[in-house]
Amino acid sequence: MVRRKNVIPLLFESSSDVGADSFEHSYHLFIRDCKIRNLSDHTLQYYKNELSKFIKRLEANGFETSPSKITTKVLQDHIIRMMDEGLKETTINANLRAIRAFFNFLERELLIVKNPVKTLKLVKQKKTVIQTFSREQIHLLLRQPNKATFTGLRDFTIMMFLLETGVRVKELCGIRINDINWNDGVVAIREAKGFKERNVPIQRIMKKQLANYLQIRGNLEHDILFVNIDNEPIAIRAVQSFISKYGRMAAIKNVRCSPHTFRHTFAKMSVQNGADVFTLQTVLGHTSMDMVRNYVNMFSNELRDSHRKFSPIEKLF
Repeated sequence: MVRRKNVIPLLFESSSDVGADSFEHSYHLFIRDCKIRNLSDHTLQYYKNELSKFIKRLEANGFETSPSKITTKVLQDHIIRMMDEGLKETTINANLRAIRAFFNFLERELLIVKNPVKTLKLVKQKKTVIQTFSREQIHLLLRQPNKATFTGLRDFTIMMFLLETGVRVKELCGIRINDINWNDGVVAIREAKGFKERNVPIQRIMKKQLANYLQIRGNLEHDILFVNIDNEPIAIRAVQSFISKYGRMAAIKNVRCSPHTFRHTFAKMSVQNGADVFTLQTVLGHTSMDMVRNYVNMFSNELRDSHRKFSPIEKLF
């Protein structure tokens, strides 16, 4: 019997033999996997947009586009080029997160041998001050809708609901009438980010306003809570648009008038009113504590109150 060779031959000379020989093929496998995992349409579109930008930039700069040929150095060059274009850190990191998800999938499915994103880090982002509305600005915004009209009453109710619950605008637009539990004082958020359903509490004033709105809304062929003048479910863009309009009408400056600013304002006021981080995380639907800690660090009265006790100037005079 012939003696075997002691050195085990490589099964694949290069990762291109494994199956990731073209970006297009790998991309379609990745998107298919995302659909199988039932990721939201929003997440799918995000991956499609960001990976499209990535491949176009590689092609424009003459780089090899086969996933098996894309190295960490190529990705680092990709980052530098985005920086040179003046893109914001948040924009760059959004692109990198999609790229990382793509290559991690290829590695997981054994479609590449070497994963170029293993040591790839996100760009360090500058921490910016989170914009929120002041109490005066909230009152100004709530005074703008004409509550003698259906759209005005609806807009007033929506802004109250955003401030009461801190929900995302996409979540707001997906609420159905049956999601409101009047006895327990909670609203089920089913269109939540990452399909993580949760309940958000509402109190007496908010329940009264919702009941008033529902009386005017009346019975329709569908049970989406907030509707437009044609009795169709209100669109995300419509909510963004009318909040921006009321901001201009109220002459509010130096803060972006948007649904997300209401979310930040809810977090600020909740922290200042004594909400703990775990409650805040649950109500806001954050998967990690990072953003919640930012809210607490920025908006808690504890630091200000403590500083009053140890202020060098206060103690000096």
